Amino acid sequence: MSSNAQGKVVAFLGPDGAGKSTVLGLVQAELANRGSELTYRYFAPGFLKRYRPKGDGNVTTNPHEGRQYGWALIFAKLSLMLFEFHMGLPRLRKTHRLVLFDRYIHDVLVDPRRYRMERLRGWMRWMLKAAPKPDLLIIISAPADMIQARKQEVPPEETARQVAAYEALAETLPNTVIIRNDTTPDTAAAAVMTQLEALV
Repeated sequence: MSSNAQGKVVAFLGPDGAGKSTVLGLVQAELANRGSELTYRYFAPGFLKRYRPKGDGNVTTNPHEGRQYGWALIFAKLSLMLFEFHMGLPRLRKTHRLVLFDRYIHDVLVDPRRYRMERLRGWMRWMLKAAPKPDLLIIISAPADMIQARKQEVPPEETARQVAAYEALAETLPNTVIIRNDTTPDTAAAAVMTQLEALV
């Protein structure tokens, strides 16, 4: 990659159980078949050691379990997240033509409990405005009852809330598209590829 070129950052968000990781896996496979140069990250760039993959293969089945943090620890965690993204993203852009994220810092705006922040407060939203935005944000979604039929990671009312919250997020962030995973993952992946082709 040219030293003057800037790689594109694409982030995938979506309700728990909407099939985001499945669709993303299909997209990665298709890009690999096409010989595209890319790298993958989960949530964060990996600039700090704590945000690098652990390699333990653990899968989250209850994203809201565990102790929620107090306000001082939340402030510290958000500050660390912002540092991680502001330092890590420029490095990734310099060394990779395409960077795909499964989750991203803006996920906190919809599901703060996943990150031990209990609920979103105004000052937290204000801090997150300083986060660098991806070149393309893709929200993988589906009807709440369909998601619950596939996987029950969270209660039905939480699934419905997440579906509505992610769709509302799409209206507030630039370069955001919603891809419906309500038929087959292959169909959703094809729709994602159309978006990526327009980007790169």
